[in-house]
Amino acid sequence: MSTRDRSKKQKSHALVGSWTNGDEYETNVEYIVDRVGNSFTVRAIDRFDSEEGLVYDVHYDAKASSLSFGVRWKSTGRFINARLVATSENRVSYTYTYTETQMWFRKGTEPVSTSKPSPISARRRPKKNTI
Repeated sequence: MSTRDRSKKQKSHALVGSWTNGDEYETNVEYIVDRVGNSFTVRAIDRFDSEEGLVYDVHYDAKASSLSFGVRWKSTGRFINARLVATSENRVSYTYTYTETQMWFRKGTEPVSTSKPSPISARRRPKKNTI
């Protein structure tokens, strides 16, 4: 088999290519998957501002035809664990978990909320015993 034929065969893997979300309002991230030998590489690019995420721990599972990897976005500090599963020639299923940023306060210094407590937190409050 010639080098050109081997290269073409490697490129024809179902996960190789540029992947974007079909909903234009959902995300601007693009994953670019390439294959070198038996290894895969992934680039993560935010098309809104061209930031490139740091991709790490790329792992291919041949049985599931899935590619798992982590991404760290320097601008936000957010970490994402992602998994692409080939579902057809031009589609992948994308599953992800990510970190979230919240503002926490030292107990007793949190801002006073004027809104009503959520039904969930209201259910957790002990009932007052009245006679």
